[in-house]
Amino acid sequence: MKLEQVKASTLDFVRKGAIYQIFPDRFARDESVPADRELVKWGTEPTPQNFFGGNLRGVEQKLDYLADLRVGNIYFNPIFDAPSNHRYDTKSYFEIDPLLGTKEDLRSLTAAGSTLGIGVILDGVFNHSGRELPEFLAAKAGDLAWRDFFTIYPDGSYQTFGGTEFMPKFNTSNPEVIDYFARVIRHWDDFGVAGWRLDVPYKFADGFMSQLRTKTRDLSSAQYFVAEAWNEWSFATDFEAVQNYRTGNRILDYVHKHSADSEDFILDIIRWCGSWGDFSVLPHFVDSHDTMRFATACEGSRESWELGFALHMLVPGVPVLFSGTELALEGANDPHCRLTYPSALNAEQRSALDYSKPWVQLRGQSKALSHGGVEVHELKNHAILFERRYDDEAIEILVNTGWHDELLLSNVGGQWFDRNQQQVNLGDTVPKRSLYWRRAN
Repeated sequence: MKLEQVKASTLDFVRKGAIYQIFPDRFARDESVPADRELVKWGTEPTPQNFFGGNLRGVEQKLDYLADLRVGNIYFNPIFDAPSNHRYDTKSYFEIDPLLGTKEDLRSLTAAGSTLGIGVILDGVFNHSGRELPEFLAAKAGDLAWRDFFTIYPDGSYQTFGGTEFMPKFNTSNPEVIDYFARVIRHWDDFGVAGWRLDVPYKFADGFMSQLRTKTRDLSSAQYFVAEAWNEWSFATDFEAVQNYRTGNRILDYVHKHSADSEDFILDIIRWCGSWGDFSVLPHFVDSHDTMRFATACEGSRESWELGFALHMLVPGVPVLFSGTELALEGANDPHCRLTYPSALNAEQRSALDYSKPWVQLRGQSKALSHGGVEVHELKNHAILFERRYDDEAIEILVNTGWHDELLLSNVGGQWFDRNQQQVNLGDTVPKRSLYWRRAN
C-alpha cells in the first residue's frame, strides 16, 4: 500500500501550508469600515439573515496570527457585492461588497499577505447570480443583449439554482457568458488573487470550464481552480483540484464513529488520492460553511477531535481549516456552523489552540507532509503505522483509535512525540486512543 511522492514544484504556493477558510462576515471586524446595513452584536447567535460586519481590514489585522500558524493561503467565501450574508447571490461581479470594504482593501490585504507568504483564493459563483444583478434585471425586462445570459420563459419565470428564486442560473452554454466570466477573472487578477474555488461547477454546461481556461490561461490567478465537489469528482477534468470531503469524512469514521478500521481509513485515502492526478494540491475538509463543525461531529469528545485534527494535518493533500476549527468551535449545520470567530479566547478555546497550533505549523514546515507519498508498514484493527516521505525527509506516524492496546510486529519501540508534542518512549505496544509521530531516517 503505497502512494508515490510528488516531484512537481508548480503550485508550491498551494502545497506549502494549510488553507484557512474564512466566511467573510464572521472572522474579524475593523470598525473603521462603515456599515451600510444593520449589524448584530459580535458573538451572538448566527441566523440565515443577520450580519456581523466582518470585513477585509479585519482579516488583514489577523494576518500575523495566520502567518504564525504557517497558513499558506486564505480561501474566502464570496466577497463580491450581494444582498445576503453568504453572498452567493451576486449583485455585481466587479465590486467588493461595501460591508466588506473596498477594492483597495483587497489590494492591501493581498499585498500584506504576500509579504508573509499567504495567498488569497476567491470564491467564484459562476453557475448563478442573485436576482438583483443588473444584467439579470435587464434580461427580465427583455433586453436582447442580456436575454440569452439566462433561461427565461414566456411567462417571466426562469431557470434557477436548485429552485431558489433569488438565484437565477446562467446559461453557461452561451459563449458570451464565458467571455463575461473571463473578464471577471481578468479583472480580479490585477488585485493579487492567487486562485479560485468555483461554486457548483458540476452544473456548468459541457465545455464551459475548458473554454474559460483557454481565455484566462495567461493569468497567474488562473493556474489553480478548485471545484466544489461532494462525492462525485469525474466532472472536474478541467480543474487542478476538487474539494475533498471524502478524506475528512473518513477521518471522522476512523477516530470517532468507528465505522472504519485502520485498513478502511488508509486504503480509501490512498485510492482517492491516487485517482487524482496530483493529490498534493487536493484540499481536504473536515468541516466547512456547508457542514457541521468537526468538534460537533465528534459529539463533544475532545479525544476524538484531537486525534482527527492531527490526522487532518498528517494525511496527503492540503488541509483546510475553516476558521475556528483550530479552536474546536462547535456548531450544527448552516447557520450555526457560521458563527463568529471569538474576539477573545476562553480557557477551553485557548487549550484547543495550544493543541492544534503545533500540528498546523508542522504541516507548514515539512516537505514530507506537503509533497510526500504514503507507505503503510503495518495495519492491525484500529492501529496503523505509516510513513510520509519526500526524498530524505520522512515522518513516521503511529495511531491507534481503538479502545484496546495493540501489539504490533513492526519495531515501534523508542522515542516518539505524542499528540501533545511531548516526548515519550514506547515498547512494542500501541496504547489505545493514541497518536505518535517521529522523524525517520
